[in-house]
Amino acid sequence: MALQQRDAMRTNDNTYFIDAQTGKGFDAETFLRDYWQQKPVVIKHFFPDFADPIDENDLAGLAQESEVDARIISNVQGNWHVEQGPISDFDNACQGKWTLLVQGVDKYVPDVTPILDPFAFIPNWRLDDLMVSFATKGAGVGAHIDQYDVFLVQGKGSRRWRVGKPAEYKEVFPHPKLRQIEGFAPVIDVMVNPGDVVYVPPGWPHDGETVEDSLTYSVGYRAPDNLQLAESLAMMLDKGAHNYRFTDAGRTLQGSRATVNPGDVAALKQQLIEAINGEDFTLALLEAMSEQGIPEYPLENEVSLEQVANEFASGISFAPAPGVRALICDGKRGLPRALYVNGSQFEFAKSDQEWFEALASGSVLNETCCQDAPSFTFLETLTTLVNNGYWEWYEG
Repeated sequence: MALQQRDAMRTNDNTYFIDAQTGKGFDAETFLRDYWQQKPVVIKHFFPDFADPIDENDLAGLAQESEVDARIISNVQGNWHVEQGPISDFDNACQGKWTLLVQGVDKYVPDVTPILDPFAFIPNWRLDDLMVSFATKGAGVGAHIDQYDVFLVQGKGSRRWRVGKPAEYKEVFPHPKLRQIEGFAPVIDVMVNPGDVVYVPPGWPHDGETVEDSLTYSVGYRAPDNLQLAESLAMMLDKGAHNYRFTDAGRTLQGSRATVNPGDVAALKQQLIEAINGEDFTLALLEAMSEQGIPEYPLENEVSLEQVANEFASGISFAPAPGVRALICDGKRGLPRALYVNGSQFEFAKSDQEWFEALASGSVLNETCCQDAPSFTFLETLTTLVNNGYWEWYEG
């Protein structure tokens, strides 16, 4: 009873609490204006009648695969342990209070897609992945701070979440693969049940502890830092695009050769600025923004353009593979008219835009999606996507 009273006290106000079952409900525009990257919020009943699309046995199966990023974090009598996947010995790893975490589940299990759909008000390029975790009673990964936005969707069971304000916190490393902070004063202290969501912006400390065995779906977002942006620039320059050398024709005589001329520094910076402002860097950025690290499963026997065209004309449908989220630019404001999928660019004409928008929507694609017949360019792009394993035949 004391915990329930404390939960109510911490969250039953407009500052950190939304009830999606009330008259106002959840409004994406209000959320973006008042909460996104500004402050955390508990959204009760965000998913009405929530049903888990996956269970702990499914997670364990994924955690055994070499290409899947998985780990088990456990606490045995105050001692922290981390077992990195692929995991073969669950009996040994699952000791004490433990949590199994699997990254990128959306890339392998199409049934989890409905969990991502309600967050479509955030652009595709910002979405990183869906991590799913199963934790036993009393388990957690310790108080920590993330540098990305996350929606924590509660599945079966229940969990207590505490969230504090940004500040300078002392980091601790109870295990070489585990970064925590010593502690924080919570502004949110709440028990969440199936269908509830806790949104935590970057830099806000948080700590989750399982009240009863539970599943948590973490919808995480990426935010490139300057180092990552510089890497995109370096890759572009390495290909020779806009990689010009410094020139200084018309240099004037200066007093000492050891003196750095501010004009030279400004010219060097301008050289980079011009590279950044160029079209080549725009394309490099778009490719990087669309990069998802999607597992590539190219077809062993490639299909031909003619085969795809005939199947499409006969009414067969296609859909993106699990986790594939395309980006599209409409040719305005200096951007190209192109589709981007996992780092690859596909240009198209204005007359094809409706078809490519249908492709980028992620919906089931068939000949009835658009009024005009699909062009050669569109069918060629669809064929390439199918052969690369990014789109597949829909069996709904």
